[in-house]
Amino acid sequence: MSNFKKLSRRDFLKGMAYGAAALSSLQLSSCSYEVKPSRSGAKGIFAQEGKPLLVAVEGDNPQKMLEKALDAIGGLNPLLGKGKKALLKGNFVFAQPFPITTDPQIALLFGRHLKDSGFEQVNVFDAPGTYLNDSKEKTLDMHGLMEQKNPYGIGFYTGDAGERSEFIMTRNQQWQAYPEIGVHNDIYTTPVIINMPCLKRHHTSYLTCALKNNFGTIYGPQRWDAHFRGEGIKKMARLKAENRQADKFKNIYHFMDAIAEFSDAVRPELTFVDARSILTRGGPTAGIGKIKTGVNLFILSQDMVATDVYCSKLMEKHDDSYSTEMILPYLKTAEKLGLGTMDLSKVKLMELSA
Repeated sequence: MSNFKKLSRRDFLKGMAYGAAALSSLQLSSCSYEVKPSRSGAKGIFAQEGKPLLVAVEGDNPQKMLEKALDAIGGLNPLLGKGKKALLKGNFVFAQPFPITTDPQIALLFGRHLKDSGFEQVNVFDAPGTYLNDSKEKTLDMHGLMEQKNPYGIGFYTGDAGERSEFIMTRNQQWQAYPEIGVHNDIYTTPVIINMPCLKRHHTSYLTCALKNNFGTIYGPQRWDAHFRGEGIKKMARLKAENRQADKFKNIYHFMDAIAEFSDAVRPELTFVDARSILTRGGPTAGIGKIKTGVNLFILSQDMVATDVYCSKLMEKHDDSYSTEMILPYLKTAEKLGLGTMDLSKVKLMELSA
C-alpha cells in the first residue's frame, strides 16, 4: 500500500508530465508518421442463433472450467482462419499477484489450448506504463516468468508504453477522444488477440474488465493523458455535491470515451475473464481494494460490451459500493462503436458448471 502511494504521488505526476510532453510532440509531428486504418478484429465467429455467445462457467478446477467454456463456444479452431499466431493480452501493470494481475498459470493453460488447436506461435504480452515500474519487466520478474520454461514454448514479454517506435498510429473517423490512436505494433500485426482481463475496481474508470484491459496496448502518453483528464470525473461529483456549476468540465467524459475508443482500436478476437477471485471496493491494486475469493467463475465471449455488463452485475453482487450506472458512459460509447451490446437478452448466455 505504501509503495503504491509513493508511486501515485510522485511517479504518476511525473508520468503525466512526460505523457503530456510526448503527446504534444506527437501532435506537432503528425505529418512525419504513417497512419493506418484501425485493427479490424473479427465479428460473428462465436455466435449461436444469430446472437453472440457469452459463457460463464462456475467451478473449482480451472482446467475443467476452461475446457467446458471452450467446448461451449465450439473450440478455438474458427480463429485459425485469421492466422496461426496468437497473443494473449494479460494485465501485468503492477508487481502483485492475481487478481491484481493475470494468473500466469491460467495464461499458460489458455495458451496450451491455442497450441493444441493448431496455433504455431503463442505469447503472453502487456505494455505496462514505464513510470510505474523500476523496469518494464518488474511484474513478470515478480511472477518468475522471465526464466520460466514450458513445453509448449509459450513466451512472456512486455512492450514499453513510452517508446514511440513500438506503436502504430491508427485512425477511425468515429473516434472523438483521440482522432488517432497508437496501438502496439505486436497487437496490430498479430492475427489473433485474446483479451485476458482480471475483474477489479478502478479509482477512475470504476471497473477494470474487458474494455479497460485494452489500455495496456495503447501508446503511453495517450493513456496517461486520458487518466489525467479522467480525474475530472471526481471533480464533477464534488461540484454536484456542492450544487455548483460544472460547465467548465464539458470534457468530463473524455476518459470514458477513451476506454471505448482504445478498445475499438484493438478489437480482440476473444475475451476471457478469470473471475475466480475479484478486487472489490477500490483498486486497481491490493491494499486499496479488497480481494473477494470464492467467486469461482470463468467468463468467455467475443462481445466485450456484454462481457463488461455481465461482470459489472457480478461486481454489484459482491460490492455494495459499486453500481453498473458508474460505467454506463463508456458502455454506451462502446456499443455505438459496434463493440457489442449492453442488452444481455441479445446474447446467447450459457451459465454452466464444471
